[in-house]
Amino acid sequence: RCTDHSADNTALGSVIHILRRIPSPSKKIQLNSDRASLFLEAYPTHQSLSKLIHSVRMKPAPFILFVPSYGDGGTGELVRSTMLANAVSKRWPKVRIEFLLPDAPGTEQLMPFPKTCHVGPRSTKPHFCNTEIKRLKPDLVIFDSGLPGSTLRLCKRLRIRTVFISCRPHQCNKAFRLDRLRFLDEHWHQRSYLTTPAFSRGQRLVSRLGNTHRITFDTCLAAAPDSEDDISPALASLLAQPFVLLSPGGGGYRVQGELVGNLYVEVAERIKAISGISCLTVLGPLHEGPVNNHQTLAIKEVTPGRMISLMQRAKVVITNGGHGLGQALACGAACIAAPLGGNDQPSRIAAYSAAGLIQAAEPTVDSLTAMAMTLLIPENNAQQKQKLTKLKCINGIPLMCRAIARLLPDLT
Repeated sequence: RCTDHSADNTALGSVIHILRRIPSPSKKIQLNSDRASLFLEAYPTHQSLSKLIHSVRMKPAPFILFVPSYGDGGTGELVRSTMLANAVSKRWPKVRIEFLLPDAPGTEQLMPFPKTCHVGPRSTKPHFCNTEIKRLKPDLVIFDSGLPGSTLRLCKRLRIRTVFISCRPHQCNKAFRLDRLRFLDEHWHQRSYLTTPAFSRGQRLVSRLGNTHRITFDTCLAAAPDSEDDISPALASLLAQPFVLLSPGGGGYRVQGELVGNLYVEVAERIKAISGISCLTVLGPLHEGPVNNHQTLAIKEVTPGRMISLMQRAKVVITNGGHGLGQALACGAACIAAPLGGNDQPSRIAAYSAAGLIQAAEPTVDSLTAMAMTLLIPENNAQQKQKLTKLKCINGIPLMCRAIARLLPDLT
């Protein structure tokens, strides 16, 4: 009799299939799917069968390693990777998940999974990744926005499956290089602009030359909102009434020497004083120092799922031109966006404003406040949200989970 409480039902089913082909009148097999236990009575002479059962029992759970690349004030890549990891963990609870994080103090608190942090110059990051991948030996590595060629070749030698997530044109171009076409298993691209095709005609042609599987999406949304049982009384009170959400992103950028979180708190205070509507500013994990909020609520960070819930419920969302803007639009929020950092933000804001999807503003207190007061007028707010009903944003989380299941058959 052999009892195994760790193997999944798929592996046990394979053992049963083999056992049923062994002629033995005394054989008795029962699979209990709830306890994932195998009960076996058979001839003890089947040594190969014993080895097979032992291998099923000792086989570890699939191991996924996330390697997001971010910094310079933003954390969009970390948020995306964390949301995907949360979805994977909920769908496959036995999966082992770990992160390799860059040298960006303040973001570790956002990470609910085991992590190893790189410390040192950015030029040493590839060596750090290579060393850790050799040590950890994961089954799948998911690189978000950064993929050194040496690391990709190392994964290929170690027979580790690889995924590269891109969200900007220059990142997307890297996935079509010849070495990527040879070694990269999957390329997942978040469209830089909701108003343009994901890949150029030339990229689609080059893609046929390799074996890299590609998927495209527009944003990342949590499958279910976070529970509100653990929120603070102040936040619970704010959620019970109409409010304006101000989210400057990661919080590490500065405008004219001032942290963007301080700028958005000042805007929130001005909106509250003029209109009386409640305001919430999510400063971002990279924000440092106190803020001067007297009439409004300011918190440093929330979970990705909580942020989505806030965007869905806010009367107006004031954000930047990064990942948060795409999420807010997918939530159907009336948005105001100002470029706070990152060379991709001005052009994205201009494109979305030209398409009538958002209201563009300058990163100043006067400009943001004036635009907010305009968008708080009920007629203007309704018209803005009505335009978003025609926008069909593709949520990448379900697509990426299906791709992971394809890469790691032992998950199912």
